[in-house]
Amino acid sequence: MPNNQRDFRLVFGRVLQTYGLLLMVIVLLVIFTFLNERFFTLQNLKNILEQNAALAIVAVGVTFSIISGNFDLSPGAAIALAGVVLALVYTHTNNMWIAAGAALGVSLLVGLFNGALISYFRINSVIVTLAAMIWARGLALGLTSADSIPFQSRFVEFMNNASFLGVSPIILLIILSFVLGWFLLGYTRLGRYTYALGGDSEATKQAGVNTALYTLLIFLISAFLVWTGTLVTVSRLSAGAPNAVYGLEFDAIVAVIIGGNSMTGGEGNLGKTLIGVLFIAILNNGLSTLGMRDSSFYLYKGFIILIALFFEVMSRRMIVKGQGSTLSGNETVSGH
Repeated sequence: MPNNQRDFRLVFGRVLQTYGLLLMVIVLLVIFTFLNERFFTLQNLKNILEQNAALAIVAVGVTFSIISGNFDLSPGAAIALAGVVLALVYTHTNNMWIAAGAALGVSLLVGLFNGALISYFRINSVIVTLAAMIWARGLALGLTSADSIPFQSRFVEFMNNASFLGVSPIILLIILSFVLGWFLLGYTRLGRYTYALGGDSEATKQAGVNTALYTLLIFLISAFLVWTGTLVTVSRLSAGAPNAVYGLEFDAIVAVIIGGNSMTGGEGNLGKTLIGVLFIAILNNGLSTLGMRDSSFYLYKGFIILIALFFEVMSRRMIVKGQGSTLSGNETVSGH
């Protein structure tokens, strides 16, 4: 293959991987603004962030899981279960601190259970967390007889009505979650080992790292973020709802992957996750504001996600082919 063709594939693949999804986000903004004049307003942009706050927060934890070479399918069900427990405890104690503490305990127990089975018993993360997605949702339904538990508190009013320099507490929690994730991934031993686990877990273990412990810690971090997402969810609903945030975990995984994080682990960052979350959030809100039926909503959403995934896959293939051809050429030169 000629050098200029190799270079074109490599450069174009990297540009597409870096800016492709961001371009799609801009295209979605333009399309939805054209279809709905109220879409691109400050109030609706704020609504987009607040409506998808739990998704954004959970996506931080999912990023840790995927970089480490694992999948977590349980966050949505865990939020529903923790939210139900929070509502039940609050209605019996009238104390939000105790209720929030109970929800935190439930979130951490789910994360601890999943993490222990995956790290110490070496059961596949997809199987473990898929089971948790089922039993946690079932437990939430059983505790409430499939009914929501509405409640009102100062905490709910604070989360929905307070503002810090124009930023609501819900949006602030998104920012803090990303800052926490960015710090842990980039500046701690846990972050370094998260990448190492996804790159080659056996080599990491042979290097003397307690891989089981760090895998468990990753799921506990995800559980803490699930709890944060629970606080956001119950505040927006003013209730603990066993049917809350259905499909959240899948949106989070899609956001992380189409953002450009490797599904096989070992690489990625939260900047990519943020773009992926914005894409899913704008897509969800934009389609919802068009007033279409559920069948049309999911049809268009799935189709648009496939387009984004197509560009992500193509960019990676172009990079691999460009690098592979370059390497082959270098080896030929060295042989001479």
